[in-house]
Amino acid sequence: MVSRSAGERRPIRGSALSALSALLLVSGWALTGSAAPKGAGKPAKSGLDLAKSGDCVAAVPLLERAEAEAHRPATAAALADCHVALGELLLAHEIYAALAAEPADRAWDAADKAASARARKTAADLDARIPKVLLTVEPADLDVEVRVAGVRVHDPSEPIRVPPDEKAEIVVSAKGYATQTSTVLLTEREQKKLRVVLEPTTPPKKDGSGTKEPKDKPPAPLDESPKHWLGARFRGLFIPTFVMNIVGEGGTTTYLPGVGVTYTARLSVVDIEPSVTFTSYNLGPTPFKPRDTPDTEWEIVESDLWGVTASLDILYRIPVSKIFEVRIGAGFGIGYAFAGDLYRWQSYPEDGQPGDPSTYKKCNGPNDPAGTFRYCNQLDKDADRYGAPDATWGDGGARPVVYPWLSLPQISFSFRPIERLAVDLELGATLNGVLTGTAIRIGL
Repeated sequence: MVSRSAGERRPIRGSALSALSALLLVSGWALTGSAAPKGAGKPAKSGLDLAKSGDCVAAVPLLERAEAEAHRPATAAALADCHVALGELLLAHEIYAALAAEPADRAWDAADKAASARARKTAADLDARIPKVLLTVEPADLDVEVRVAGVRVHDPSEPIRVPPDEKAEIVVSAKGYATQTSTVLLTEREQKKLRVVLEPTTPPKKDGSGTKEPKDKPPAPLDESPKHWLGARFRGLFIPTFVMNIVGEGGTTTYLPGVGVTYTARLSVVDIEPSVTFTSYNLGPTPFKPRDTPDTEWEIVESDLWGVTASLDILYRIPVSKIFEVRIGAGFGIGYAFAGDLYRWQSYPEDGQPGDPSTYKKCNGPNDPAGTFRYCNQLDKDADRYGAPDATWGDGGARPVVYPWLSLPQISFSFRPIERLAVDLELGATLNGVLTGTAIRIGL
């Protein structure tokens, strides 16, 4: 695609559209299809040659001059194609729409007929690319005048075309009401709902003071975000050693990763977010023992457990900007350890003397290796702690089956780069450790 430099590109403005309309009316081509005057073909040929070579910046003035002198569909189509190449979709659409409505003429050559034949489809394709504003004006029964870039909109109830990637001013006015001006900046194919509330102007009091009556407070802006969202998340638990030391001695800092899916219902100021998350509770060989027990109670613990958690997050939204908000609340739920086991080994120091439990070795069995009977014993509570899967909570062991989930407080920083895409960063305190995570949500 050919583009102008920053100093050359001509922005789409109402004056340009008006100039083009005047050009078409003066030439009379849409109605008459008049023959070309003598010498009129030179700018057209030069302009067409430049357009074919890709030099639309130089081609446009020549093609406009040719159309002003004598209209031909092939020249008009080339002019429209150059406007497309220069990013001026509104001008290109207007030309092709006029070509599509133009009756055939016997004087047309093959290029003219080809340009006319493709005009309707090309106009439709361009219309699909042009961004549009869906305007709602309140009060709804007003006779309003709407102007975009200074050009009056014929039917404001229809989608209003605006130039892509350029700021466009939309001015809404009605008799007896204060004029409202809004600015939009849309990309190709984007549509935006715009709600404008007009405030009535109050006439001066009879005493001539000119004081206006107090105005009613305007209604709060509508939340035009999607109300329903589906998402995928990565959510993990960071468990530092000191958290494990709350219930015992030893342990190690670990991170438990998980993935899940979410559904978000966006209410007035609150998000209700149920989710299902699968978490790996994998733990490598880790020394652990109950608090205030002798050195002979050190064990080596391992885990390959997997759990699934069904939770419900309730988050209050605090808007910061159009694309960023903070969500604060809590999460509640229940988990189920559906796969894997917890394994425990009695352990012993190689030299038989109390020392650093991270260097202790796994016992092979009672008094195995020989001489380790104080550490590797066969007391009732230790008889099967030589690497066998541990019993569940209900049977007196340490393996969980069903467990609670609580995240309080929970904070989510939500970014919305586009209307129907949200990226969340999560942080919270749970019963197990520090919650961290990220998620992507798609608006429905």
